[in-house]
Amino acid sequence: MDGGLIARRYATVLYDFGVSKDSTELIYADANKICEAFKETPEALEFFCSPLKKVHEKKDLIKSAFGNVVSPATTDFLLFVADKNRISMIDEILRVYQVVYKERNDIHTAEVTTARALSAEKCSELTQLLEKKVGAKVDAKFKTDERIIGGVIICIDGKQVDCSISRQLADIEKSLTV
Repeated sequence: MDGGLIARRYATVLYDFGVSKDSTELIYADANKICEAFKETPEALEFFCSPLKKVHEKKDLIKSAFGNVVSPATTDFLLFVADKNRISMIDEILRVYQVVYKERNDIHTAEVTTARALSAEKCSELTQLLEKKVGAKVDAKFKTDERIIGGVIICIDGKQVDCSISRQLADIEKSLTV
């Protein structure tokens, strides 16, 4: 069976479980924490993927590593996935959960690139402006790239608006060489 399909099914089950516990938002925050933990400590994910480790060892790691960090609903789900021998897919399942959560809550994803880091206030203002334009909540991730010189590049739901100085200079250069 396709791994993406399995991850989607488990993520959907997790979302529905979260709805029944009135904790979808809390599980979403937990999913972010756990995915970040796997990025910072890839050995943990390798441990879960190891066929040499027994289910009870994996469940013990879940309890010790995440038991006091995430909600009981999330911990219960992680233990359920371990029992089903799908814990090796947990990173993918949680990433798909984030997508399902955003789909079901009409949250759009935006990546905003600027030449220099913006203040928290400016990030908030820009996020509010994007929400107003889109007419829905926006989950904006901000990053910097000094190569754009100035301005902003916004990618939202696969569409890009490039208002960077580097793009404008490239357009001028192209018009002068034609």
